[in-house]
Amino acid sequence: MKKNIFIKKLSNIYVILGFVFLGISLIVIAIPVSPYILYRLNPDFTNDEIDNISQKVFEDPIIPVEVEETGHTLPDFNPSLPEEPYVVISRIGVYSPIGESSNPEDSLRNGTWMVSDYGTPEDSSLPIILAAHRFGYVYWDHTTRDKLSFFNLSKTKIGDSVIIIWNQREYIYKIYAEDEATFIKDYEADLILYTCKYFNSPHRIFRYANRVN
Repeated sequence: MKKNIFIKKLSNIYVILGFVFLGISLIVIAIPVSPYILYRLNPDFTNDEIDNISQKVFEDPIIPVEVEETGHTLPDFNPSLPEEPYVVISRIGVYSPIGESSNPEDSLRNGTWMVSDYGTPEDSSLPIILAAHRFGYVYWDHTTRDKLSFFNLSKTKIGDSVIIIWNQREYIYKIYAEDEATFIKDYEADLILYTCKYFNSPHRIFRYANRVN
């Protein structure tokens, strides 16, 4: 009798553990596809994200600085590099074309937007500011999202490299600071990357980097 009770209790424990593991598995499976589900339920999420990305990201105006001699020279010209500009973040698998349109959506639809009226790799008097969708568009598959967007920007670490291919030259930057905020806090960076943290929120994920080559 006692043996039967013990077996029954043990069976109940296994059933409970089975449901727990099943729930965890469903959550793990759902995370990569959650953007698709949310976009199907509310197609306006993409427009909300564009609005959040394109809103002002600084509280005070960024004043151009006089460029000092830092030992940086133009990287070697490499004809094997693409003529179009790209940002490459190996840590998270990003290989995203950079658009310079004054209309953010034109650039964000294809990859990364270089915020207008700020720095470029060839002009360091102002920081370069690059922004991209975190969640993107309903027609993006998982591979496209990882490659074009900053969905995994939060997984980058201090010391990670960010490469900008510009006029067939490779500019290398190292991340030195991480932040989550509404506005840019560090105006001394050579490169600032950001994306939305949530679908409909001004809260953003920032990475600050300096050029090292």
